Amino acid sequence: MQNSSTDSTSEDIAKTILGGFNQHYENIKSASIKAKEYFEKRQWGLIEQESKRRLNIYDQQVNLYCTELKAGLGQREREPGFWKSVKRYYVHLISNHKQPELAETFFNSVFCHLFERSFYNNQYIFTRPSVSITHIDMDEPVIDSYIVRNGDLEEVCSQILKSYSFACEFEDLDRDVFRLKEQLFQQFEHIQTELFEIQVINAAFIRGKGAYIVGNIITELHSNRPILIALLNEENRGIFVDSLVTDLRSISSIFSFSRSYFFIDTDYPSAIVEYLRTAIPGKTRADLYSLIGLHKHGKTLLYRHFLRYSKVTKEKLIVAPGIKGMVMSVFTFPMFPFVFKMINDHFTPPKMGTRKMVQDKYYFVKNHVRIGRLADTWEFSDVAFPLKDIEDTLLEELKAKAPSNIEIEGDLLIIKHMYIENKMTPLNLYLETATDEQQEHIINDYGLAIDELINSNIFPGDMLTKNFGVTRQNRVVFYDYDEITLMSKPNFRKIPEPKTYEQEMASEPWYYVAHDDVFPEEFKYFMFPNSKMKKMFNRNYKKLLDADYWCSIQKKIEKNVVMDYYPYGQEKRMCVIYAENNE
Repeated sequence: MQNSSTDSTSEDIAKTILGGFNQHYENIKSASIKAKEYFEKRQWGLIEQESKRRLNIYDQQVNLYCTELKAGLGQREREPGFWKSVKRYYVHLISNHKQPELAETFFNSVFCHLFERSFYNNQYIFTRPSVSITHIDMDEPVIDSYIVRNGDLEEVCSQILKSYSFACEFEDLDRDVFRLKEQLFQQFEHIQTELFEIQVINAAFIRGKGAYIVGNIITELHSNRPILIALLNEENRGIFVDSLVTDLRSISSIFSFSRSYFFIDTDYPSAIVEYLRTAIPGKTRADLYSLIGLHKHGKTLLYRHFLRYSKVTKEKLIVAPGIKGMVMSVFTFPMFPFVFKMINDHFTPPKMGTRKMVQDKYYFVKNHVRIGRLADTWEFSDVAFPLKDIEDTLLEELKAKAPSNIEIEGDLLIIKHMYIENKMTPLNLYLETATDEQQEHIINDYGLAIDELINSNIFPGDMLTKNFGVTRQNRVVFYDYDEITLMSKPNFRKIPEPKTYEQEMASEPWYYVAHDDVFPEEFKYFMFPNSKMKKMFNRNYKKLLDADYWCSIQKKIEKNVVMDYYPYGQEKRMCVIYAENNE
C-alpha cells in the first residue's frame, strides 16, 4: 500500500483504489488455487474454511483502503469536481483491465463506505458500466475446444480429464473414459454418426467435496447442449468421474442460488459468466457472478436490474403473497423475480429477539454450506424507492411495522437496511393448487430438504411449510432464518409416556420442557393440513418424527463427519448406473 499525504491528487486516489481492487482479486484467485489443492488432498474442512474466509475478504479490503484514503483526502474530501476527476482517471486506468466490471464495483464500495447517502451522486460512482466487457483482449481463452471425428471420442474424453492437471491420480482413467463415452452416446444418440465439438471451461469449479467440468456439446444439426462432469476424490481411491449431467434442469439446479459459491481460478470472470449464460439459459449475470464467488458484483448487477425495472414498469410494489411473517416484512413487484425483505422493529408473539439477532442469523447462513436448501440473499443499505411506486397498503404496513428502518425524503422512501432474495412460491400456497402427483413430489422433496439440512449441521427451527419455497426447478428451499441454528443446540427428546388419565388428557405438557427442548413427534401436527399429505410424508420420512434419528445426526456431526452430498441426485451417479446394469 502506498503512502498517502493530504495533498493527494485525483490520480493518486484513483490509483490507490485500483491498487486495493487488484490486491483483492489476487486474494480471490489465491483462495481458488487453495481450494483446488484442498480438493486434491481431500482436506474438506479446509475448503469450507476457505469458503467462509473468501466471503469476508472483500469488506476487509474495502475497509483497509478507506482508512488509507481518509488520510490522503484531506480538505478535498467533499469537492464534487474532485470526485468527478477521480472517476474519469479511474475509467482511464481500467480501460484495458482484465476485470473492469469488478473494479467499478470496488470503486463504488469504497466511495459509499466513505460517505453518507446524501453525498452520493451518479456522476461520482458507476451506476452503469463505463468499460465494455464484450471484447476484453484476453491473453489466453477460457474455453478449450475438442473436435470429435470418427471413433476418437474416447481419446477426446481422456484429453479433457487430463487437461485439468490434478495433483493426484485417477482411480481408473480408462474405466472413466469408457463410461463417459458410453453415457455421451446414450444421452446424445445423434452424435454417434456426426462430427461434433466438445467445449469445456478450462478451469474446474470446486465446491465441497466435488470438482466440476462444465461445457457444451455443439453439433451441426442440433441445438447446443450443456454438459457437466462431476469428479470426486475419495480416500484409497483417487479421483474418479461420479456423474455426467446433461439435462438443463439438473445443471440449472446444481448452479442454483441456493448453493454455496464455487471456486474457479480465472483472470477473466466476465468471459466465464458470458459462456455460462449460453450454456445455462435463464440465469442472470447477477446469479452467475455470485455463483463463482463474486457476490459483491452480483449485488451490483441485481441493483442495476432493479433500477431498470422500476423505471420501465407501471407495477407498484405490493405486500408479497403468502402468510405474513412475524419477524420480516416482505414486498415485491408482482412480476419481478426477486422479493425485498426487511426486519420489523417489533416481532409478533410468540417470536422473540432483536434486529441484531436476525441479522446475525442471515450472516450465519451466508457463511454456511447451503447444499441447495438455503436461499441466498443480498444485503443492502439506504435503498431509495419512489413513493409513487409503492402501493398505499404496503406503505402503511412498513410505517407500522418498521418505522425506525425507513425515512421519507421528498418523493422517496429510504429503507436503511434490507435483503433481496430470489422469488419462490411459498410451499403452503403451492400445495393448495398442486395435483396429487405434484403434491407427492414436493412433499417428498420437503422431507429430503429437512433431512439434508440437518445432515449439513443446520436445524431450521420453524419448519412450517410457509417458511419453505418452491423454486422453478421444483425444489424445496428454506428461507426463514430467524430461528435457524446449528444442530448442536437443540435437545431432541421423546414425549414421555403419560402415567395417569389426567396426564393423557392434559391440553398442556404435563412434563418439564426446557428452552432448547425439541420433540420431533410433534412435527406431524403442524407440517401438513390434512391426513393425505401426512401419509405422503410418512412413506419416506417418518424417521424425521423420531427423536432418536435427530440424536444420531448430532453424534455424526460431533465426529466431524463431512456430509457426502450429490447435487445431481443418486440416480445419476456412475456407481449406481453401472451397478444396476450389472445386476
